[in-house]
Amino acid sequence: MADDKWIIKTIKNRNEQGLEELISKYGRLLKAIIQKHLYALPGHQDECLNDVFLAVWNNIDQYDPSKASFKNWVAVIAKYRSINTLKKYRNELNTVGWEEHLETQHVHNDKPLSEELWEIQLEELLAPLNGKDRIMFKDIFESKDSTEVIAEKHDLTTGALYSRFSRGKSKIRRHFEKKGESRNE
Repeated sequence: MADDKWIIKTIKNRNEQGLEELISKYGRLLKAIIQKHLYALPGHQDECLNDVFLAVWNNIDQYDPSKASFKNWVAVIAKYRSINTLKKYRNELNTVGWEEHLETQHVHNDKPLSEELWEIQLEELLAPLNGKDRIMFKDIFESKDSTEVIAEKHDLTTGALYSRFSRGKSKIRRHFEKKGESRNE
C-alpha cells in the first residue's frame, strides 16, 4: 500500500492511481464515518462517499500537513460531507410531504426521519454547552428570526448574543478536538 505522500503527490498530478490508492487505504475508514452519520439513510451513503473522493480530488491543494495528518484530513471531509448530506436530505424532506416519506421508508413515528436525525446530530454537537447556551444555539440554528429577535428573546443585546455564540463555538471546538485526540491515542 502506498504512503500518504505518494497518494497526495499523485492526486495533485491528476493521476487516478492516487485516487485508487486513497480508496484502497482509507475507503473503509471513510465508509465507516459516513455510515455513523447516515446510518438511517443507507441510500445516500454511496453518493456521499463519492462526494468525499471528489472533494479530496478537487481540494488536494488545500491539504496542509502542518495542520493535520492526511488520514485526519480525509476523515474530516467525510464527516462534514455526511453532515451536509444529512442537511440536504432534511431540506428535501421538508419540500415533500412527510407522510409520503414515511410510507416509502416504512418508518412509523410522529416525526419525519430527517427531523429526528437532525435533532440527534444537534444534541451531539451542543452537548458541551450549558442549558441556556444550548437553547440559544438551537434558536440560532433552527429559527428563521433575525439575530436581534433571538437576542431579545434571551434578554441579551445583539453584541452579547454574538459574544456568547462565539464562546460557545470555541467550547464546542475544544470539546471535539479533545475528543478527537483521545481517539487517536
